[in-house]
Amino acid sequence: MKLMGKRFVFGLAAIAVFGCAKVSAPTGGPKDTEPPVPLRSSPVNYSTNFKGKKFIVEFNEFIDLKNVSQELLVSPPVENKPKTVMRGKKMVVRINNKLADSTTYNFNFFNSITDLNEGNILENFQFEFSTGDTFDSTYMGGIVTNAFTDYPQKNIKVLLYRQLTDSTPRTQKPECVGRTNSDGLFIVPNMKAGVNYHVFALQDMNNNNLFDLPNEAIAFCDSTIQPSFKPMLVYDTITLIEKISRDKKDTIFRDSIYSYTEMVTTIDNVKLRLFTEENHVQYLHDVYRPERRLLTVGFNDLVDNSFSIKPITDSAFAENWYMIENQLPTDSVVMWITDSILYKQDTLKMQVSYMMKDSNNADYLKTDTLEFIAKAAASKQSKKKENKLLSKLKKDENSDDKKQEEKKVSELKVQNNLEKEFDIVKPIVLRTNYPIKSYNDSLIFITKIDDNKNESAVKFKMSRQNINQRTLNIDFNRDETSNYSLLVAPGALTDIYGNINDSVKFSFSITSSDYYSSIILNLVDVPCEHSIVQLLNLKEKVLEERTLNGDTKLSFNYLKPDSYILKIICDDNQNGKWDTGNFNLRLQPERVYYYDQTIETKSGWDMEFTWKIE
Repeated sequence: MKLMGKRFVFGLAAIAVFGCAKVSAPTGGPKDTEPPVPLRSSPVNYSTNFKGKKFIVEFNEFIDLKNVSQELLVSPPVENKPKTVMRGKKMVVRINNKLADSTTYNFNFFNSITDLNEGNILENFQFEFSTGDTFDSTYMGGIVTNAFTDYPQKNIKVLLYRQLTDSTPRTQKPECVGRTNSDGLFIVPNMKAGVNYHVFALQDMNNNNLFDLPNEAIAFCDSTIQPSFKPMLVYDTITLIEKISRDKKDTIFRDSIYSYTEMVTTIDNVKLRLFTEENHVQYLHDVYRPERRLLTVGFNDLVDNSFSIKPITDSAFAENWYMIENQLPTDSVVMWITDSILYKQDTLKMQVSYMMKDSNNADYLKTDTLEFIAKAAASKQSKKKENKLLSKLKKDENSDDKKQEEKKVSELKVQNNLEKEFDIVKPIVLRTNYPIKSYNDSLIFITKIDDNKNESAVKFKMSRQNINQRTLNIDFNRDETSNYSLLVAPGALTDIYGNINDSVKFSFSITSSDYYSSIILNLVDVPCEHSIVQLLNLKEKVLEERTLNGDTKLSFNYLKPDSYILKIICDDNQNGKWDTGNFNLRLQPERVYYYDQTIETKSGWDMEFTWKIE
């Protein structure tokens, strides 16, 4: 839900009030779809000078309370949770706290009250009273979204404080509190008029109204707010009787528009962008050995070149006994054991060292002892395939026309991304199961086959992906009217264990350019000097991205017919990625903007439009 830019109003009708009794359906009649109706209470709702220890609400039918301890929200918060019990059709709420003087309290039951038989929910029922002579009735409303995805966030608390220090949300309870609904919308009720409030949103994971856990998400306003009321002219339609026939069998109606003035809040569009701070307290969270030669150590944060690993063993091992597949810094170190003395052992003990920070934020080297246990041997299905292959090889060996030595299938497996109709611009990607030590492109052949079946060699450029030692890219100029074949001859690739590949051959054609489409984008009023524009699929996977400075025109070409999303990230620190916020530094997360429509492309269409960022 994209809320901002569209005005929304939180009227006093959002606060539940007592209505008339509902007539229950007779036995065997239509299914009851109406929620319970509160009939009366003691004391009455919105009372002043409240001095009691409980309040009672009577309903028109028997009700049930669902998760009331989690659903019930009291503003301002109280130390001990109220105790809520049912007595017939009455709900009794006992207040186990000393209430503050001259304070307006709001008890919001959200979705906890249902009827007993059908489970119909009485949404957002609220009971309010003041311990003084006056009733605080100003309120504010808004929305809480995820700072990175801009998605509305539900069940997020909104906390208000009159005084603010560096430790306020960490050590002090709020003076007013609200909570978002499933659309991320919230109301904080019963605020004092003429008072400036500091506003926070909190994913309160331990439900104590404090920002005291490192993985709790938070949001904050840069400035204080002071809500008040303003009159708003509201238009509505009523149906009036225009004419009744003399025999009273026919009645003509007409609609009439009327207007009235309603008092609404001046603060109804606060947007809070929820973020989780980077946790620089380094720790190990994942250690596994999916196969004998492969070790993986996962961290919660990036580790740099200070990372080291050493076997704890009595056996002699080579100095360069492993190879790191990915580049440091990384949060997941993937290592291939090259020493057979080590990888043949079922259990390996390792001494791992990495840089940490102490309580004073100073660096120090931490050392852990880890145990890596190899997974079980090949499955029965794999063994069955292997035996079948060996049986076939043996039969060929004994045949009259094939008297050769038994051929061993290479351990080096090669996969590719080719399809019968291959993309017109993407490179061919070769992926192997072990890291590639070297490759010989003279043993790799791309052949072009024209309509007359004439074959010609195609020049290509081969490159290794630095971030993945098991992947090679092959780029070449292609003609969409021709067919092609790829041959990776035996010995073209050699892995770090000395294995060479078996022959790989694949035939393919090139997808016609008429199949693709383009998105031509005019960006206007880009709100940041440096930004990143991303093209995403519906799962929000980044397909392409461009960096830009201010307003510009750009295009995304050779797009398959599909649904796409456009996103802009304000790259304020020019590091090429989105950065989260920091509460202590009062640093907001970098802003993101989504185009408000999903873009549907069709073959052969060039779609050009203007995106004015607001």
